[in-house]
Amino acid sequence: MVKQFTSVFIGILLFILAVTFFSSVYIVDETKQVFVTQFGKIPRDPLNGPGKDQAGPYFRVPFITEVHAFEKRYLEWDGAPNQVTTKDKLFIHIDTYARWRIVDAKLLYERVKDEDGAKKRLNGILDGAARNVVAANDLVEVIRSQQREAVVDETEVLDDESQLKPFMQGRSALAKHVLDNAGPNLKEEFGIELLDFRFKRINYTVDVR
Repeated sequence: MVKQFTSVFIGILLFILAVTFFSSVYIVDETKQVFVTQFGKIPRDPLNGPGKDQAGPYFRVPFITEVHAFEKRYLEWDGAPNQVTTKDKLFIHIDTYARWRIVDAKLLYERVKDEDGAKKRLNGILDGAARNVVAANDLVEVIRSQQREAVVDETEVLDDESQLKPFMQGRSALAKHVLDNAGPNLKEEFGIELLDFRFKRINYTVDVR
């Protein structure tokens, strides 16, 4: 009876030790930047962040510390289609796109906790910046690129005069304005580097057609 009890006790102890050991080990993938929090606080800088090569196995104190992993590669943001008003009071639908990456995982965690929180902030900031840029420019600036190519079919433009109407900046320049306006704040406040921003698609509303 004593031997049976001892065997059970040793088995339970070995199981607890195995669980403790495996919960103490975590792997830093080369595509991730990882840091460990202790009681919700970050004791040191993230491992394997941009410009660092610290991938491999690491140990942590189980039940006291928690591992947080963030993507190190480029990420995509696909904005929801929105109806906006141009400077010349015409309504259009815009569909936007951006690429971004996390350059300060510690700051991102402190401000928005995770990548989902970062995307929600991007939704508000980039949508707002795009609206402001469109509202500050006439329709021709939004639909024309520097190569004088229309985003929409030429047959949908109101008349020949509007097709040939000269423009000062063009769609590419307006996209750069969004990048320049939103980029510095995203990096300073959330540790996000905005790499690219584009107007992916622009459609006229029924009234404008």
